[in-house]
Amino acid sequence: MPLFKKIIDRNFILAVWHLTEDEDYFIGDKDKFSASPEKLDEIHVDQRRKEWLCSRHLGWSIAKELEGSCDGIWSDSHNKPHIKNSKLQISISHAKPYVAVLVHRTNSCGVDIEEKKGKLLKLAPKFLTQRELDLAGGSLDATAISWGTKEAIYKLYGRKQLIFKENIFLYELDTIQQNGSLKSELKVNNIVTNINIKYEQFGNHILVYTT
Repeated sequence: MPLFKKIIDRNFILAVWHLTEDEDYFIGDKDKFSASPEKLDEIHVDQRRKEWLCSRHLGWSIAKELEGSCDGIWSDSHNKPHIKNSKLQISISHAKPYVAVLVHRTNSCGVDIEEKKGKLLKLAPKFLTQRELDLAGGSLDATAISWGTKEAIYKLYGRKQLIFKENIFLYELDTIQQNGSLKSELKVNNIVTNINIKYEQFGNHILVYTT
């Protein structure tokens, strides 16, 4: 399980794995790194099973690095992952062949990894406001990072009531670079929360995460 990227901050650790292993590599430790190992039985697609196993194994490893031990990863009714018996916060994403896991010491967090696919340009009006579309200017890079950012904020929020065009707002989409940061706002019940976003591009993928 080669480590592709690891970002260590005083508040969080973010790791990206290039997933090349078979399921058998993880299965023996399943009861250690998952607090609900029976959930694997609900997944029937081989790639998804490997991503589930890898992400829990990676989250468990990061949590142990931060706290010295970890009782495993579980997911709530909104499919938001948590670290059992810990104040650490976790977010998970995967886009073949990568798996990304972000563990924050105190704050709810979000990470998203995406392949830059042309179909995002066709879907953009469904998740970007007209102002955001104008800022993105038809750029695939900006559109993919926009989608990843809204996904990361959705995961941070952790509940399913958000509508991307009505609750999450992005700025600076006209200044997208290889690596950078974005201003974003989450607006729920007329309460606006500013969320710091960082992004990276590598190959044909983008990585977006909250800080």
